[in-house]
Amino acid sequence: MKYQFDATGYEFIPALMHELRRLLSSKKASTPADEHFFAALRSIKGGREFLKTALEKHDKLPYEFKQRIFSPRYLNLPADHTIGEQELSAIIDRGARASGRNVFAASRIYARKPESHGCCCCCDDDRPGGDTPPQPKPNEYELSFAKLYCVDESDPEWGGSDEPYTVFAVITEAMAEGGTAAVGFHSPVYEDVDDGDTRPSSGDENLRLYGFAGPRAIDSNVLVTATCFEHDLGDVSDTTDKIRAALTAVATKAAAAGGVVGWIVAGAAVIAIGVSYLVDLIGADDQIGGTKSITLNQAQADASTNGSNPFFFPALRFDGGDDDGIYDAYVKLRRA
Repeated sequence: MKYQFDATGYEFIPALMHELRRLLSSKKASTPADEHFFAALRSIKGGREFLKTALEKHDKLPYEFKQRIFSPRYLNLPADHTIGEQELSAIIDRGARASGRNVFAASRIYARKPESHGCCCCCDDDRPGGDTPPQPKPNEYELSFAKLYCVDESDPEWGGSDEPYTVFAVITEAMAEGGTAAVGFHSPVYEDVDDGDTRPSSGDENLRLYGFAGPRAIDSNVLVTATCFEHDLGDVSDTTDKIRAALTAVATKAAAAGGVVGWIVAGAAVIAIGVSYLVDLIGADDQIGGTKSITLNQAQADASTNGSNPFFFPALRFDGGDDDGIYDAYVKLRRA
């Protein structure tokens, strides 16, 4: 089970499901953060229903199974308990530090008390000095999905070729904090894909993920999640809406933890595993591996494209093993 081998969601996933239960059973928002959550969901067709379905399936999972992969502390919270901003912030911090470790190996991280880091933001220097020189206009960027490469098609290979596709959801810190829903995009369903095939077979898909209306500066940190599927009977547009709802729910709950500029970057792995869990529960085509993430800010974009324009991010690997196949997705950043 992937959630046992990646402890990122050990506390965050059960805490997320607890908060979703509290929110979805309520008829009105009790805090500004809750209102942002509901406002964002209202703009996604079927968003609330998708999340209710995921919650119902989560509740039906055997408790013994959930206890093996999630923190019992957050599985057993009283129904009326609200997870406060500081507690949620600590959960996200511990989850980020546990990324890539199995539940057993991460036990020390979850056992220790949250560390106090003091001020974790870059405070302005207000010391007197000369006039601040005018700042140059920031560079503008486009982020796009380029290609999908088949490392290993699903077994049995003699049974036919794969039909993979990838769904992307995008949200910025400003969107999550202001109650704006994530946006979603999907690649075409690629047919007749075998070992070593690249889709598209020539050229570039050029599916815009950021700057889709034209190059723009990165004025708020960006999070992109990517989820790969084998097409079966699912509706690709419906699946895209479900993933939009999942990222919107997870990111707006993470935003409720408060914090400083950069929280969406620091918590990217935690947010991604929350999305992956909801996608598994909501039901769609078969998910290949887990949800992956890319984060981007203006300084990172400038540094990346100084040496190479366009800049290709390291491949996003969707590893479903022999049964579901292994795929690499390539995303590129271009400075205008």
